Amino acid sequence: MYDVNSNKIINKHIQFAMHDRNIEEIKKRITEGWKQILRSDFKNISEKILGGSPPSMFVSSYAYPKVKVGPLFSPLQTDSAILDHPEKWAGKSIEDIIRYKLSLIRGTHSIHVKTNLNADRYIQSLQELTMATRSTEIEVAFERKPKLDMEEISSRTASDSNSIQFGMASELESLKLPSDISSDKKIQKAFYDIDFRAIDAINYLYEEGIEVSKISKILSLGMIGIKKNRRLVPTKWSISAIDQIISSDLIKRTNTFQPLDRTIIYKYAHLGNYYSIVLIPDELWSFEMHEAWINKKGDAEIETDSEDSRGMKNYPKIGGSYFAARLAVIEFLHYQKRNASVIVLREIHPEYILPVGVWQIREGIREALRMNGTEFDTLDMALSFACNNLTISTNEWIGNSSLVKSRKSQSRISDYFGTS
Repeated sequence: MYDVNSNKIINKHIQFAMHDRNIEEIKKRITEGWKQILRSDFKNISEKILGGSPPSMFVSSYAYPKVKVGPLFSPLQTDSAILDHPEKWAGKSIEDIIRYKLSLIRGTHSIHVKTNLNADRYIQSLQELTMATRSTEIEVAFERKPKLDMEEISSRTASDSNSIQFGMASELESLKLPSDISSDKKIQKAFYDIDFRAIDAINYLYEEGIEVSKISKILSLGMIGIKKNRRLVPTKWSISAIDQIISSDLIKRTNTFQPLDRTIIYKYAHLGNYYSIVLIPDELWSFEMHEAWINKKGDAEIETDSEDSRGMKNYPKIGGSYFAARLAVIEFLHYQKRNASVIVLREIHPEYILPVGVWQIREGIREALRMNGTEFDTLDMALSFACNNLTISTNEWIGNSSLVKSRKSQSRISDYFGTS
């Protein structure tokens, strides 16, 4: 049963009995994985540690404009690159992702976001580390032995946009880098050009093949933009900013492309997230994302955000999830040199016990679009197929869709040429 006014789905408790059992199994495996880490490489953790950084860093937002910034690194005797490389995480389990995060120790140092970055040796060291082309061994001294904070594991108040970073952490005393770090020349070009606008630098790095997760770290550490405007940006803000900026640029560049020939559906599921992507032939870009979090009782709320060819009217209610999905879709259309209207359905099931970040939305949809899509002659048939593996029915999803309502009530130029 669906209550249109409250956007609530009710009376689906029996359907999720299996998910309840899965949740306990997942938590058990996560706990066992953490105990294994403690018994092995973390058992001799002290105030001074030598470890590998992916390379990576984290800037908190808790007390903004005063933030805590520091490197992420691991004492595990393995290549640390995979531990903070979201572009390589599609298809991994939630246990894998949490183990990666728990394997990283976070150094922290309090600093104001408007600090003169050119005069701060600590920030300069982090910037140098971030430009590294491969995982890098660093030497860290803490004020006290790092401790674990696992409170967020049991919290359901966080969203993917919060970019949760959990694991061992402590205040830094010192950070020492090797003298032979190999830096990425493309990143160096953007870093040393103090007259290069941040938006232009971001789009340049993306076009040069620098991964989105890397560009977000570069922005977060104030490494790009006009010199006087450079400042630290909390990690969760920088991630969504990068998705928004790059996708906005790509949308502009697809405006002249021809529409798709037929409506195409792509699907993918990972980490308890189920995606259906509907690409509808259209000479004008529009985008709509529906997101439904289903709890253990089977209740859910659907949030919907959208834009037409004129852009967004308001910042999306679902936050960074929207921009991550938008980037994944528009880069696909740009590569195909086609235009379309797009609907993304995201259904989140209870076994997604902890939001791990908007990266999983971007990478999940990218993975879907790498697969063979299913083509349809009519929009109704396509929408029915898009929803056939989801708990929520087609009518319940599409009841919130202004894009579908618009297509059914207005004539488009494409309709006269037999496309749908």
